[in-house]
Amino acid sequence: MEFDVSISVYDITVPVMVHGLNVMDDYLDHAQALERTRGIEPGRILGERLATDMLTFGEQFSVSCNKVYAHMAKLMQRDVPAPHNVAMMYPALKARLLETRDFLQNVRPDEIAGAQSHTYELTPPIVRGWFGGDDYIRRLVLPDFFFHISIAHAILRHFGAKIGKRDYLGNLSQQSGGDYS
Repeated sequence: MEFDVSISVYDITVPVMVHGLNVMDDYLDHAQALERTRGIEPGRILGERLATDMLTFGEQFSVSCNKVYAHMAKLMQRDVPAPHNVAMMYPALKARLLETRDFLQNVRPDEIAGAQSHTYELTPPIVRGWFGGDDYIRRLVLPDFFFHISIAHAILRHFGAKIGKRDYLGNLSQQSGGDYS
């Protein structure tokens, strides 16, 4: 059985990241609900982390949004914008997620068409060197984005939130058919 699969750079980045930002938005709601139901000081979860050398729950959201802008700028062959600092408060983080989602939804497929054919320079702290577009997208852009979602998920679970894989996967639609139940 052979399949003719044609997936563009746009298809594997923009809608995937929009979906992930929606999951992160839900995680902020879960954190606030957990604080209310457990009598935890409002905003406390935003400052929690899994380990001392890791980002806090709130920072996972801020950094993830900054990285979306940075990675997309590289893919669009534009200058990477300076990181945007966000107040570690639920409304500010939700606004940043919304702003980032709006940015992604305004990226046109032609703006990143052929990005897999370019070469990208990476600098510390992650890695130093030049990477081909396919490697950059598959081995850094997407895993880096999902890392922050999974850490936010883990912090919520550590705090006792009743979330699981379904929450991590977010709202799955049946655009391609089938049934997810």
